[in-house]
Amino acid sequence: MSSSGKSGKQWLKAELHAHCCLDPDDSRFCRYTPEQLIAGAAGLGYEVLSITCHNLDVWTESLSEYARGLGITLIPGMEVTAEITRHVLVYNFRTGAENLDTLEKIRSRSREDTLVVAPHAFFPGRNCLRGMLTKNPDVFDAIEHSGFQVRGLDFNRRSERVARETGKPVVGSGDVHFLWQLGRTFTRVYSKPDVQSVLGAIKRGFVRVEVSPLSWHEAAAWWAIAIWRKTFSGHSPRSDEIKDGRGFGAAQEGMKS
Repeated sequence: MSSSGKSGKQWLKAELHAHCCLDPDDSRFCRYTPEQLIAGAAGLGYEVLSITCHNLDVWTESLSEYARGLGITLIPGMEVTAEITRHVLVYNFRTGAENLDTLEKIRSRSREDTLVVAPHAFFPGRNCLRGMLTKNPDVFDAIEHSGFQVRGLDFNRRSERVARETGKPVVGSGDVHFLWQLGRTFTRVYSKPDVQSVLGAIKRGFVRVEVSPLSWHEAAAWWAIAIWRKTFSGHSPRSDEIKDGRGFGAAQEGMKS
């Protein structure tokens, strides 16, 4: 049962692709703690969230309890690197990223209570699946409509076409690295508010995608800040420097990223 007391099926607002300051790849420019991300999402009415750091599952019982107290079901997840460079979103596998670094490993470890999503599949870049998705559709349960979409330029169109051709559901995600990205592109899932129910509902296609494209100014600012922080940023918090591997108390600070 959620903290609101609702336990039946309902349309749940979900963010399934978000990073935080514990991310091994993006901590230098993704500066908010897991608690700040959860609190920010709760403030915008989210009821489901997965923190998908690169090759690191930051989910813990204590963090899940913190999220539950704010009305959010926290789903274990990672954005793993498979086949050397390609990114894949995996949920509820509860194993290390080294056990999911090929599509065959992901295929062999998939269960009824796991979920595999193809993120930003046909965007430019070596980390996008592209042909690996079309050659291995059985590995994936859903395909992402990435919120990193600019008005007049949409790399999601081919993903949506492949989803139609393969019968896969489409989920909308923000690929959140800055808190202002919350509330733009997301998924509504018709489900009970628990991990297994949410993942099962997504697999069965009980989803609606809501999209608000970025402006060119917002996209340019995203890249400018990301490049500046990665290049010139000083010290960033590491997981072993944050109490209990998290940042309790930080969620009470200002929410601007």
